[in-house]
Amino acid sequence: MHLHSQERQGRGRALDRAFRASKGEILGYIDVDLATDMKHLKELIQSIRDGYDVATGSRMLPQSNVERPFNRGFASRGFNFLTRLMLGSRLYDHQCGFKSFKRDSLLGLLDKVKDTHWFWDTELLVRAQRAGFSVREFPVEWRHGGTTKVDLKRDVIGMGSQIFRLWYEFLWD
Repeated sequence: MHLHSQERQGRGRALDRAFRASKGEILGYIDVDLATDMKHLKELIQSIRDGYDVATGSRMLPQSNVERPFNRGFASRGFNFLTRLMLGSRLYDHQCGFKSFKRDSLLGLLDKVKDTHWFWDTELLVRAQRAGFSVREFPVEWRHGGTTKVDLKRDVIGMGSQIFRLWYEFLWD
């Protein structure tokens, strides 16, 4: 299957569209730069076969083996800390681009996820935990690819505002 769009959709909207069009029972994605070592692919898929609803690689666990620029690592640690503190997540890395899902579990969450850009993964993971889905986070080997569409200043502000948006929404749940 090939999906194409003439307009830029944002990362979250593109993933949402692709997952809705997919037919498999185990769905997943990996970053196009293959920053996460593919030796973890079997573990990613097996986690869903073993009964988890969601599986995600983590660059933040003590056993993870990660090489990345200091400023990116610092911003990521701060973001993940705020996500745990304000949104009650039990995960340590919400943004690793190495995730798999049980189809029915994922499709049950997609309509609730409002973000259409970089915060999409985080919102999905937080909502999965709040809904009682089983989420497995496991350490990975990860290498910074060098090219990125992440703009630290713009995206830190944007993703920080999304943490507050979701926190505020949860206040009224």
